[in-house]
Amino acid sequence: MNYGVYNLNNPELLDTPTMLTYPHLVNKNIDEIIKICGSPNNLVPHAKTHKSPDILKMQIARGIRSFKCATLKEVEMVALNGGLEIVMAYPLIHPIKLARFTHLVDSHPEIKFSAIASTSEHLKELNRAVSNIGRKVGVYMDLDSGMRRTGVQPGSDAVHFYSSIADTEFLTPVGVHVFDGETTYVTSAEERKSMASNTIKEMENIWVKSENEGIPVTDNLAGGSWSFFYYANHPRIRPTPGTWIYWDTRNAEMGELPFEIASLILGQVVDRDPEKDTVTVDIGSKACSSDQPLEHRFRIIGYDKAILVLQSEEHGVVKLNGEKMEVGDFVLAAPGHACTMTVKFPSTNIVDQEGNIHGQFIHSARDR
Repeated sequence: MNYGVYNLNNPELLDTPTMLTYPHLVNKNIDEIIKICGSPNNLVPHAKTHKSPDILKMQIARGIRSFKCATLKEVEMVALNGGLEIVMAYPLIHPIKLARFTHLVDSHPEIKFSAIASTSEHLKELNRAVSNIGRKVGVYMDLDSGMRRTGVQPGSDAVHFYSSIADTEFLTPVGVHVFDGETTYVTSAEERKSMASNTIKEMENIWVKSENEGIPVTDNLAGGSWSFFYYANHPRIRPTPGTWIYWDTRNAEMGELPFEIASLILGQVVDRDPEKDTVTVDIGSKACSSDQPLEHRFRIIGYDKAILVLQSEEHGVVKLNGEKMEVGDFVLAAPGHACTMTVKFPSTNIVDQEGNIHGQFIHSARDR
């Protein structure tokens, strides 16, 4: 199989559906993220997309040593494989999660751990858990820039909450954390830039008022896949990109970013319906996430007109629109959302530039 940058020899040796990853494209994406952010030290990429120690080590080999995590399994993976700074960017309130987090903090004194918080309950329970190990932990205030999912609202509430971190015994205020998910899928680059500029103004307001009260602000994190580059040149913000490592078809709608889709799904045509001009592939929702609108869940490489029109657990019905596919044909599908593809597979097949298969990368952080 040969479709542009994607080669695959002997696809029949792999049972379908299965995940493929092209390390040469992953390396290209690492090159690009460092170039955009200025240096490996100026970014805190998310581990949620790849969930793999091997992909993590590829980043560490290039000087990236700080990582953001959404689950404690990701934190464990980063801690065990060379990360020097870990931000647990998910509210910790469950006692089991708090115990796991503080155990990791206590077990890895060489690593700088931080958490996020946006309610008094977060601070109370995190402070209590950390007190058991006698070691202070840095806390970023989670600021809601407009997504209305987690975070303190901007303005006086945010300034007051940030100062309250300093009132705890075992927590140290670090700065502001923002995931501006409201920018996701906003097609206008100018509109996204304006949204990021407004977020920066809100962050700066918190910094000024906090520092005037003698409360330090030493670091700040901001951005997601659709906005991180707007923060890259700010001297007080480290961007926190997510999907860039594998990329996907939805993110590729941002033509200004030079990343390559580095992971695909290998599937096979298992049936056809000439009357409906469709074929059925074995890429159902159990192989490709259904969180995207139907037509965006995956696109078949090399068949630009073909569109997914129906998907169930183990089937994907594709309208050909003039494209030609036959029963038994193998297909390469680019996901609409790479982060939710990884959890569908316990591992991904490693494919080199010439299309040869070289073992697997294990998704050790697939679970929570």
